[in-house]
Amino acid sequence: MVFDFGAASIAYRWPLAASREKLFLQDLPQLSQELYGRNLEAHARAQAQRLMETIRSAIVRPELSSLVEDYYLFIIEEFDQPWRAEELLAQHRSTLAQVLRFESQPLSREQQDDALTQRIAYFQNDLVLVDWNSAIIYDRDYVDAANVLELLNVELLEARYIDAELDKRIIEYQGLVRKPTGWSLPFRTPYRKTIQELAELRIESLVLAKRVESALKLIGDLYLARVHNAATARFYLSDWESAISRKLDIIANFYQLLTDRVRTTQSHTLELVIIALILAEILMAIFR
Repeated sequence: MVFDFGAASIAYRWPLAASREKLFLQDLPQLSQELYGRNLEAHARAQAQRLMETIRSAIVRPELSSLVEDYYLFIIEEFDQPWRAEELLAQHRSTLAQVLRFESQPLSREQQDDALTQRIAYFQNDLVLVDWNSAIIYDRDYVDAANVLELLNVELLEARYIDAELDKRIIEYQGLVRKPTGWSLPFRTPYRKTIQELAELRIESLVLAKRVESALKLIGDLYLARVHNAATARFYLSDWESAISRKLDIIANFYQLLTDRVRTTQSHTLELVIIALILAEILMAIFR
């Protein structure tokens, strides 16, 4: 899936059991660990590169970022017998926690509680467990919940990208702000390019964040909104947004500082020019 704000989501799907085979819930931890060990990032990056070449004419500033977010969904459409959500959690909490954390050994009670904190159920026999790098969906009608988790991972990736770009620019401009301005002639701005870049960076970051948020519309669906809220809390998206907001404030302060500095030096230059003209006029009057 390609998003108009510059992100691409690549999904790999495997059926865990063929129609004539049986897969036991106790087998999932080992399968999850093997799946996590496949390290699909290199293959996905090659796929993204080929996609970029195919649609290059439609891309502005084509460049493949080093940032990536991976996420694993374990979808169970049905068991050999119906399970109520609370019974499934009560009897198999250790196994479910192992699957979410990609561990083949049983976890401590504390880690089990942490892995299973974010859980949502709509009917008696469905369940969504959301962790920071994986989720388990027990539901035949799983598509919408899976799409929400996919989009939220894209949102997390874009938040990381914006944060990294702001960090890089802040380091660059921090050194520039510390340098003395010197004299500045009227109608000439020594930081014209930098001031323009700062303004564009701030606007671009705000617009990008807004477009990412607008990609997911959950109005009217309370269940998907709950899935969204659970994943948002697990991904610490509010912390990323707060960090980005603080850095945008720093960018705004840099912009204000540079523009004020330029105006001050231009004002001083004009004052000196006026003083020089007055002195010249006085000298001309004395020696006339």
